[in-house]
Amino acid sequence: MTPDRPALLAPTRSPLWMIALAAFGLPLGILLALLVPFGEVADESAHLLRAVALMDGQIVGHREAIPFSDGSTRTTAGVTIDPAWERLSRSRPITSAYSPAPMSLDDDAAGKPAFVPLYTIGTYCPVFYVPSAIGLLLGTALGLPDATAALIGRFANLAAYFLIGLAALALAQRGRILFFCILMLPMSLSLAASFNHDSLIIATTVLAAALLSRRSPRHAGPSRRSLGAAAALIALVLLAKPPYAPLAAMLLVPLPAGRDIGRFLLRRTALAALVVLPGVFWFGYANSVVATPVPRYAYEAGPLWNGARPATFDGTDTRAQAQVLLSQPIRLLTVPAKFLFTVKHMATLAMGAIGFFGWLDKPLPVALYWLWAAGFVVPFVALAGQGEAIRRADLALLAGSALLCVWLVILSQYLSWTNVGELAVYGPQGRYLLPILPMLALAVPRLREASLAGWRCIAVAAPILMAAVSLAAVPITTARMY
Repeated sequence: MTPDRPALLAPTRSPLWMIALAAFGLPLGILLALLVPFGEVADESAHLLRAVALMDGQIVGHREAIPFSDGSTRTTAGVTIDPAWERLSRSRPITSAYSPAPMSLDDDAAGKPAFVPLYTIGTYCPVFYVPSAIGLLLGTALGLPDATAALIGRFANLAAYFLIGLAALALAQRGRILFFCILMLPMSLSLAASFNHDSLIIATTVLAAALLSRRSPRHAGPSRRSLGAAAALIALVLLAKPPYAPLAAMLLVPLPAGRDIGRFLLRRTALAALVVLPGVFWFGYANSVVATPVPRYAYEAGPLWNGARPATFDGTDTRAQAQVLLSQPIRLLTVPAKFLFTVKHMATLAMGAIGFFGWLDKPLPVALYWLWAAGFVVPFVALAGQGEAIRRADLALLAGSALLCVWLVILSQYLSWTNVGELAVYGPQGRYLLPILPMLALAVPRLREASLAGWRCIAVAAPILMAAVSLAAVPITTARMY
């Protein structure tokens, strides 16, 4: 390092990115927690109720039969809580063109425990609800009103997000620019300033990738301690979201060259299998004991249905959807491909990853989407050729695993959320891509200590400028939304 260059401003150093995240991200997160009504973040209502239930000792949801607005009685997955929490969590009436609403939500007196359906969210592993549940517990123990206690729960989730994110930036030895951009995205901060546990999944994946980016003094890969910690973090993510299982491929890089690759792959593949196993067990348990179909108004099966007709369903049906896919196994590829590889859906996913507020119906200003796209792309263009050679085998493994992860997420939405036999896939959102992005940092070459003179300053300036613009523009936009 040349003596006349401040180490703080080097793109390979952590203090700059930690200071930038604290300076721009934390105030924005606090403002979002204060400005956004409860329930106006993606799925926050159900996530808030999971935190309430965890505070009361309900580790996971359970099944109960309740009446619905179409006159039917359905068995659904949910939790038993004081209905006052449900009313606090809901910013709008529950209405849907294709799903009947539960009849019991507004009919119970406050203070009397009642069952509230949460559907798939009732099946999630509770680990990432712990911070917000602690915040709620603190607020209620102090005798604060429910709304104030819920705000403390939001702040507790936000604090956990920033502690994990700052730790990742401190520990990473490469990929900090990408990690900073992911953590600073308006969508990430919106989730962090809510009860949605996806924010902690994103931050935890960033931390796992940061640990794996470290180089042991003895070899090119991470130390055993970093590897073990990263493996444990990925296992926690897979407990919460099993479709992210290909994230375990991060444990396989950097791939060694020469004769040692066979023994290396045997050991690391065994480790990856152990990491995936708890998520598989939880998935089996939750689906056999807790999960139930998502209610729908009665409908005729879609065009891909291969069974007898008429075929009327009154909810989602994972087994029937699996039959649809396996009747022509090529559909395991074509159904996700038709969703993913269309300009409309690709644009929607990209915008959703950057930021869609409300019930995915409150977009940010168009200029912010373009600016954030530039914030991701410009640093890597500016720093091209300033690092070690890209390891093609690592890049191929990580890119393939990322694509497989996206594929599994889309398939999971088709199996668990889409009406039987439909051509389209219901539900994939851009925010689902955010836990996948950190693994790509391990394919980014390690930077050399190069001068920041001239155009290389752009590598640092672009994402920090985007963060500053977000801090100025997002609160104003959010205030106008509500």
